[in-house]
Amino acid sequence: MKNIRLPFGVQDYMPQECYNKELTQEKLGNVFSRHGFLRVGTPAIEYFDAYDEVLSRASQNKTFKMTDSDGSLLILRSDPTLQICRMAATKFDAENINKVYYLENSYEYISDPTTARSREFPQAGVELLGNSGNAGDIEILTVAIESLLAAGLTDFMLEIGQVGYFNGIAGEAGLCEKDAGELRSLINKKDMLGMEMFLSGKNVADKYVAQFMMLPTLFGDSEVISKARKGVVNVKSNRALDDLENILAALKAAGLDKYVSVDLGLLRGDYYTGMVLKGFSSQLGLPILDGGRYDGLCSAFGITLPAVGFSIGVKRLLIALEKEGKLVPCGRSGYAYISDGKDHAFEYGFVSKLRNGGAKVEKCFFDSRDALVGYCNSAGIKNAFVISGGKVEYVKGGIKECGK
Repeated sequence: MKNIRLPFGVQDYMPQECYNKELTQEKLGNVFSRHGFLRVGTPAIEYFDAYDEVLSRASQNKTFKMTDSDGSLLILRSDPTLQICRMAATKFDAENINKVYYLENSYEYISDPTTARSREFPQAGVELLGNSGNAGDIEILTVAIESLLAAGLTDFMLEIGQVGYFNGIAGEAGLCEKDAGELRSLINKKDMLGMEMFLSGKNVADKYVAQFMMLPTLFGDSEVISKARKGVVNVKSNRALDDLENILAALKAAGLDKYVSVDLGLLRGDYYTGMVLKGFSSQLGLPILDGGRYDGLCSAFGITLPAVGFSIGVKRLLIALEKEGKLVPCGRSGYAYISDGKDHAFEYGFVSKLRNGGAKVEKCFFDSRDALVGYCNSAGIKNAFVISGGKVEYVKGGIKECGK
């Protein structure tokens, strides 16, 4: 017997789910487009060699791999940001600001069938490539907030961090790149015990240990920035805090500050270099949006190009919308009809006129008017008619009269 079950981590989208998914992606795309971002498409399959140096070992282990007919190693799309960096190096004009967005499915290799994570998941995101500076960070955050609002979400918060703040302290403390990376991971997980044990084994001055240990506690409103400045004298950290202050001031002026909070213990990812962000809904414990500034990532493809962007997990956004009661009923037809099939020219002309006027008209294949009306009542279709002998008769809604 054939195995017709789906592999774990993938799903079918039934009409109601698919309708809301497409509608939500359309809303997100409209916001992106109104801000001047142009849509791009990337292939689902690429050569592994293009990304082997930029993918961390952990990321490589989460990538679907396959062998091409010539023996080359291929991978499924795991991170559209990486693909857009490749495109920037080979196809974009590096002298100009490039604003692009994508609506793609990404894939993550997971071997544990008990996990709730998806192995195929839709993403919607924007990338701003070029020397946009702090103003670019503000633009990205503004688009992120407007996108979630346009999708219908209301109870959400964007947490904003600054990798530069940590990097400045780490550099001043004399941590090597490997040790800084390990400590960054512990801070990002808010693992206070792990941090303490790690730092106890390193030759780090007490004042820096105190600053590192304080990082997971530095979250909240703008007052966090004043607290973070105490005792920190290096230029990089203070410049990072200046950038955060500028961002918060701009969002407050725009009336968007209620959607953001500061978290200087947010130190996500391997390739982020400045502002980082995560978006959470109060209805869902997992992030629905993440991103940040990655000024060094394009250099892996041979081009020096600062960049900043974010990605929205569409499936998680849909779950949050459902919990808020914001999903909409599947768009059914406004009209349904049956026909005796004896005058195709008249039938096609009449129905086409309705459809060309913007109506959704569904042809049914029932044997009786009662069956047609019963179907319309159960499906919430307001109008039903019968075409017979070259005439139209409305049996539900409509004009309720006969005639050509």
